[in-house]
Amino acid sequence: MNIEFLKPRLDGGRFSEHALPLELLKDFSALEEMIVEIAKWKFRENHPERERISRGFGKGLELQLAGIEKGSAIPEIRLAFAPMLVPPFETIYFEQARDAIIETIACAEQCKPLPLPSELLGYFDRFGRGLRGNEFIEFLDKNSQPARLTLETRKRLIRASKAEEWTEEMPLKGRIFEVDQVRMSFELELKDGTKLKAPLTNQHLDIVLEASTGFRKGMQVTVQCVVKKDRQDHLRSIESVEHISPLDPLDVESRLEELAELQNGWLDGKGIAPNGDGLLWLTKEFDVNFSPVLPLPYLYPTAEGGVQAEWSIGNWEASLEVNLDKKHGEWHAFNVKTNQCFEQSWDLSDSNAWQAFNQKLEALISEEVA
Repeated sequence: MNIEFLKPRLDGGRFSEHALPLELLKDFSALEEMIVEIAKWKFRENHPERERISRGFGKGLELQLAGIEKGSAIPEIRLAFAPMLVPPFETIYFEQARDAIIETIACAEQCKPLPLPSELLGYFDRFGRGLRGNEFIEFLDKNSQPARLTLETRKRLIRASKAEEWTEEMPLKGRIFEVDQVRMSFELELKDGTKLKAPLTNQHLDIVLEASTGFRKGMQVTVQCVVKKDRQDHLRSIESVEHISPLDPLDVESRLEELAELQNGWLDGKGIAPNGDGLLWLTKEFDVNFSPVLPLPYLYPTAEGGVQAEWSIGNWEASLEVNLDKKHGEWHAFNVKTNQCFEQSWDLSDSNAWQAFNQKLEALISEEVA
């Protein structure tokens, strides 16, 4: 048998198709562990005369994902138990645990005292870790008032747990400068010089060895991983690695990060530094709208504070000059053999303009291939 237990709502770009990314199942597995431990705490609170809880407490109960409802993504979580006339006695403590978690999230949102003890708040180290950017998980309390778990709320809860370290999922870019095949670990050097030790698994061994060989040539990798941070939010180490992939030397995001470090006067005292928000916008636009089958450009700052993307394709020299403030692009293509020239302007805030731009670049490549 089972009863309806919880219907959190997940909001954010990844949930717009009413689907739950598989990586977030780890978060809900951590939520189940937290519910079990808080249920035991509630039982002890209600039975102070009991020195111990029976070893089988809650073993007849489990949380199950019964479906995903619409409304961003709403996982329907049910509390299941063996067929019997009445639910197990632990059910009430599971429900109290659920309510305590929702109340705690609401209090953290409002910067109020938290009802759960610090040792139980440590479970938020894994629950909510899979959220990104502006995503959140929304719960409704007994009075149908929302309580939202965001990355910021999660951070407050972990800090309140008095943990010296906590974990976060994030991508890191850097160079691998050392590999220990005996202890199966490697060290990653980030752009700012920070060095982090990471565990090495067999499936990542070849790419790690290749990256370490290319260290002096500047070869970089992207590591999708779980990192440990201290209370000052400094990176301490890499706890686990999910993916490692070589970084293209022309990687757009990395190059635009470099341009973000420019200061006014970078060009013999005259150049205007590109706008930081504009660079973030351009990074996102390239990631979302630039065709992945097309060659990446060389990127350069312009004296006016913009960015120029350049391609050399056979006899064609092509460029797209981007005005970051106006989100406007000027396209130029010149054939050095025939002197043929094309020019066009686009509003790059429009995804259709990017599609048209992709087609222009594809046409140059097709002509050269033909």
